[in-house]
Formats: sequence, structure tokens, C-alpha cells
Amino acid sequence: MCAGVAEKEYGALKECNNGVFLGLGTGIGTAVFIHGKLMEDIRSAGHMIIERNGRKCQCGKNGCYEAYASMKAFKTSIRQQLGNDNLSSTEILNLLKEPDTSKRLENTIKEYIEYLAIGISNMARICSADTLVIGGSFTYYEDVLFEKLQKELNRIMDEREKQKITIKLAKLGNDAGMIGATIL
Repeated sequence: MCAGVAEKEYGALKECNNGVFLGLGTGIGTAVFIHGKLMEDIRSAGHMIIERNGRKCQCGKNGCYEAYASMKAFKTSIRQQLGNDNLSSTEILNLLKEPDTSKRLENTIKEYIEYLAIGISNMARICSADTLVIGGSFTYYEDVLFEKLQKELNRIMDEREKQKITIKLAKLGNDAGMIGATIL
């Protein structure tokens, strides 16, 4: 929530009236703004169910968005696919930029992007958002994931949704949470 508040005050959500911030990292954090005001009672989108009888989430439920679309879930899938549990985030990013490795991981990336897009589409529709900003460690993977995400959203959203919402990356990086905490 703090990172979303910072993005609303100083970043990618500044000019937005109805917007959603999704912080993708270990989990999925959310901040929803309606008519420019933070909806403090809206809980994290990370625990909406997107896969019936799906993966176990750390919250105890099965099939949570976070279990499929957090960066932790993405990196875990990559590590499993490559058979190396010790790969750092930087090593994963560098491997994804290598054409041979990227090709080998194509299905893992595709599945991740599909789940991420499902949740984004749901949030955009539920919140009537005109802007959705993605932050957290996802921003470090912009070169390898963001264009794929935009294509998938274009595929699954209807024409009205596509015309209504803008998907952006956060501007404030990892400092957003600290900045937002000082605002609150």
C-alpha cells in the first residue's frame, strides 16, 4: 500500500483518478484509488482466487493470484525449470536475456504472463480503473516481460477495457515503499 501511495503522490499514478497499484515481489501488494482517494479497506489482490484447487498459498488457501503471479512464484518456476535453486534474481534476469535460455523457458514465461494478465484484467474491471501501475521487482524484468504482458492483456481484454485502461510501470522503484510510508 505504501508504494502505491507514493506512486499516487509523485509517480505513475499522479494524474490518475481511478487507479490500481500492484506491487509484484515476494507477494502481491495492492493500493486502489477511486476518485483520487485510497480505498484503505480493499485488501490485497494477491489473495483473490484465480485457479480453483490451485497451488497452496502461504495464506493457507489454494489458487491465490500471489501463488501464480508474484515475482517469487515466477523466479521459483524458473529455478525449477533450470534445475538450480540457487540462482539469484540477477542471474535469472541475465539468463532470460540469453536467446537460448529464453527459448527454453518460453512456456514458463508464457504461463506466468497469462496468470499475471488474468489478475490485472480482473482488478481493472472490478475497480473501474483507468490506470494500473505495476511496481516491485517486476520493473527490473521490464525488458523481458512487459511487452509480453501487454500483448497478453490485448488478447484477453475486450475492446472497451483496452480503450479504458492504461498499464504502466512504477516510476519510483524500490524507494516507493519508504516514500509512501513517510506520506502516510
